[in-house]
Amino acid sequence: MPRFGDLESAIMEQVWQADRPLLVREVLDGLDRGLAYNTVHTVTEILHRKGWLTKERDGRAYRYGPAAGRDKYVAGLVTEALSLTEDRTAALVGFVEGIRPEEADELHRLLSAAREQDLTA
Repeated sequence: MPRFGDLESAIMEQVWQADRPLLVREVLDGLDRGLAYNTVHTVTEILHRKGWLTKERDGRAYRYGPAAGRDKYVAGLVTEALSLTEDRTAALVGFVEGIRPEEADELHRLLSAAREQDLTA
């Protein structure tokens, strides 16, 4: 999963933070970058084609909403990062050493739950 470009990231942040699907004009207004409408529209359409945004007609325009959350995107980046190394264990150790104690507790809980599911399946 490739990382979003700068404008893709900014657009996704706008959409993820919104409480409803947005018009391209609304996305553009929230970006504060002096970009052209057509530029934002083009990148929004690219994100839609990549499967990151939903698209619904609203009169003559379209509204764009998130097709997946930020968590799914970050999880994909972590998976991609792990695929870049031959020593996944060392990479995971480095990751675990950098997390806060409460995150380590949650990770332990999730791993235990996953192990339980494997045993009952």
